[in-house]
Amino acid sequence: MTSQHLGKPAAGSHDTQTLPNPGRSLGWLAAGALLFFLVPWIGTDLLGLQPDLYYLIYFTAAIAWFAAFVLTHAPALRGLWRHHLGYSLAVGAVVGAGLAAMVFSQAATDHPDGWQFGFEILWRGVVYGIVDALTLFVFPAAVAYLLMHGNRDGIKRKLGYAGLALALSVLVSTSYHLGYPEYRDADLRSPEIGTIAANVPTALTGNPLGSVVAHSTVHVAAVVHQRDGGSMQMLPPKVTADYPSHGDSDLAAALAVLWLIGTAAALTLVARSRQR
Repeated sequence: MTSQHLGKPAAGSHDTQTLPNPGRSLGWLAAGALLFFLVPWIGTDLLGLQPDLYYLIYFTAAIAWFAAFVLTHAPALRGLWRHHLGYSLAVGAVVGAGLAAMVFSQAATDHPDGWQFGFEILWRGVVYGIVDALTLFVFPAAVAYLLMHGNRDGIKRKLGYAGLALALSVLVSTSYHLGYPEYRDADLRSPEIGTIAANVPTALTGNPLGSVVAHSTVHVAAVVHQRDGGSMQMLPPKVTADYPSHGDSDLAAALAVLWLIGTAAALTLVARSRQR
C-alpha cells in the first residue's frame, strides 16, 4: 500500500480522495458510542429481556455497525489489520491467560449441565467476547488510526496512537457499560481496568486484533468458572430478583443457534463477494 493510501502524503502533495476526514471519523465514533449505550439501556433497563435474547439483539446491532464501518473505510484500514498481526495475537493470548487466571482465582459459581453449558460457552463466552472486543476496543483503535491518517512513524507517533486508541476505547466502553443499570449504581473501575488490559496488544504492537483473543478468553473463563460474571461482573446484564428477565431461555438458545448459522453464512457471502 502506498503512503497516500495510509494517509501519509508524498512530498509536496497529497491525495484528498484517500485521506479519511477527521470529522467523519469522529462522527462514526460518537454515533457508535451512542448506539452501544442505547442497545443495553433499551434491552436490559427498559425491556428487561432474558440475557440470551438481549445478546442476540446486541450482537446483531454491534456486528452490523462494525461491518459497515470497516467496509466504508476498507482501503484506509488495510494497513492496520496487517501490521504486526502475529505479535498482536500472541500478546492478546498472554493478556487473556493472565485475566483468565484472575477469574479462576475467585470463588466459583454453579453452571448448567449438558448442551446448555456448551451453548453458554459458545454464545456468552466466545461470541460475546468477540463482539465486545470488536466494538469496545478494535473499533476505537481503528478510529484513532484514521484520525492519525495511518501515520505512526517514530516513537512519538506510536505513543500518541497508543494513548489516543486507549482514550477512545475508554470513552466507548464507559458509554456501553452505563447502558446497564448495575454499572450506573456501582463503581466503573472493573470495566475500565478490563479496557486498559484489552488495549495492551494495541499499545505494544499497533494492531488491535489481539484484544479479540484476550477478551474472548476472559469471557470463556467467566462462563466456565463464574456463570453470572463474579464479583467483577464480566457478563452483564446481571440477573437478580429485581431483574424481570422476560423471555424463555430455551427459545433464546434456539434463536441464537439460528443467528449463528445465518451470521456465518452472511459473512461468508460478503467475504466472497469482495474477493471477486
